[in-house]
Amino acid sequence: MEAKSGGRVELKREVGWFSSFAMGYGDVGADIFIALGIVTLYAGGAAPLTFLIAALIYVAIGLAYAELAPTYPYAGGVQVYTMRASNSLMGFLAGWTIMLSYTIDISLFSAASAGYLKYLIPQVKETTIQVLGLSIPSLGVIAAGLVAVLIAINYIGIKYSAGMISALVALGLLVQALILGLGFGTAFDLKLFLNQIVDFGNANPLREVEYIGFFDVKLSNLLYGLTLAMASFIGIESIAQAAEETRRPHKWIPKAAKLCVIAVPLSVILFSVLSIGVLDWRVLGSAYENPIAVLVSRFPGVGKTLSLIVSFTAFILCLASANTGVIGVSRLTASMGKFNLFPSWFYHIHPRYRTPTRTILVFGLISLLLTLPGDIPFLASLYNFGASFSYLLLMASLLALRTRDREVYRPWKIPFSIKLKVREELIELPIIGIIGLIGVAAIWILIIILNPAGRFFGFLWVAAGLLFYTLFRKIHHRKLISREEGNLVIPAGYRMRLAVLMRPSENPEVVRKSILRALDKRFAIKLMSIIDFPKKVVDNHTKEELDALKEKLEEELSALARELRADGFDVIYSVKFGDFSEVLEEEVEKGEVDFIAYIVRGFDKAAFEKGMDEKVRSFMSRHPGKIMLLKRVV
Repeated sequence: MEAKSGGRVELKREVGWFSSFAMGYGDVGADIFIALGIVTLYAGGAAPLTFLIAALIYVAIGLAYAELAPTYPYAGGVQVYTMRASNSLMGFLAGWTIMLSYTIDISLFSAASAGYLKYLIPQVKETTIQVLGLSIPSLGVIAAGLVAVLIAINYIGIKYSAGMISALVALGLLVQALILGLGFGTAFDLKLFLNQIVDFGNANPLREVEYIGFFDVKLSNLLYGLTLAMASFIGIESIAQAAEETRRPHKWIPKAAKLCVIAVPLSVILFSVLSIGVLDWRVLGSAYENPIAVLVSRFPGVGKTLSLIVSFTAFILCLASANTGVIGVSRLTASMGKFNLFPSWFYHIHPRYRTPTRTILVFGLISLLLTLPGDIPFLASLYNFGASFSYLLLMASLLALRTRDREVYRPWKIPFSIKLKVREELIELPIIGIIGLIGVAAIWILIIILNPAGRFFGFLWVAAGLLFYTLFRKIHHRKLISREEGNLVIPAGYRMRLAVLMRPSENPEVVRKSILRALDKRFAIKLMSIIDFPKKVVDNHTKEELDALKEKLEEELSALARELRADGFDVIYSVKFGDFSEVLEEEVEKGEVDFIAYIVRGFDKAAFEKGMDEKVRSFMSRHPGKIMLLKRVV
């Protein structure tokens, strides 16, 4: 049965946790199969250091997605978060710039996949075709054919697309582990590595770099290599783009993103270290079409045979990366159509396949055309402008939303924050977010300074987007800058304050099990035990008896609170004396809790017991919707 919202067919939730991880890893983990050669071409023997710096920034970006994607589980990723944190114009810019990177991603990694295929099948190296007087090289011909296959697969459903990525990534991980094990065990030369790691940058001028007065050639090439190393980590946002198609997004998206944050940097850094310790960096840099295959061919004994296996693995992993680009750009543009940042025509979900078929076709064909020249260095130079700018907005949105949406429930939250009080308002700034913002800003500035092609085409793309956005909003009589669209981004949940009533005789372990079964971390819990005595009886009790009873209950609640905090809950506790109903009325009137929870044997009327249960039922009749019943777990 088709899922619809307001008469529209919706995306279908068919992506599990491994498929979600595979989309993130497939779009980033494959980057090493092309970036290793290109980064080394510019950064020289110091390529591992540039990968390390970029990896640290990538960790901050990945953790930002791990927090934001399940909190705001919409297709669109950074476009949605920026729109929520700022306004429609900034949301459009975030989406428009990452759209450029997704489109280039499809072309770049299809070309990289074709490069490894050429290594496998030497006969196709010189294959060219003539179209309208233009000569299209073999790399472009093969890459265009691969893009056409991806368009067809994605058209019929993300289930098949994600399934393909999962299978390819699983195989790729095994082969990558094999390469690293054999490489470090048989071919790695520590002396060669130490000699080369201090060779900071290529000494020769290269055509893609703009050299300026205060940077010499080697330093300029090294910094340019750093920007390309950052480009090798672009892609984790694919996890967020499929948020509306991910099952249990609150659980699987943080898990997938955190796995990527561990697996991708580890793989990239190990490969870069291995390569500099096996062969001369100049050889590696010149082999940018198939660097891993050239690396493995130098392994003693098994190099020739293994290089064929590696080439096939690189072929399928780069194809998986291109495929995640198709998923990303199609969901992104469909989301922009949904939120009135793009023509609504783009937000069309196929009634049978439940995929955004129009955006798949449009941007798939654009990417196909971009592959035809077969120019990998040029595509790489354009790849990171848009992504770096969108990451800049991502990190800024993370910081802004921590303050704007303080009461929003975050299934996972980046640890370690700075809390400041500005004009009586509490501002929370995650330290990792601040580091990520500074790092991405530095990378983007370097791209502008050193990359003339990226700068020219990047700003041209932004200018074209602003013109398009202005005309579109004017035609549809919408404000250029509006918060209306951001208010449509409804968080998955809000934090709620819950008072859990405990009978004085209740077993604390039973309460803990009942809470763990019924509640999640969005609830801030106040454990409350009420000693139900009329006021006059309380006054007549001796102070020693009252203090002893209160101390006993507080010890039990304190121990229970510690256990629940260890389970991830925010917990306080309180013991009160007095008439049960009057104490509850006072708790409601203070407004410090949203609900009051009570643990019962069952939910039917017969399950209620005499005494306190009867008073709870009476309170429920006076305050409908204020009491939450939890089933007792023994």
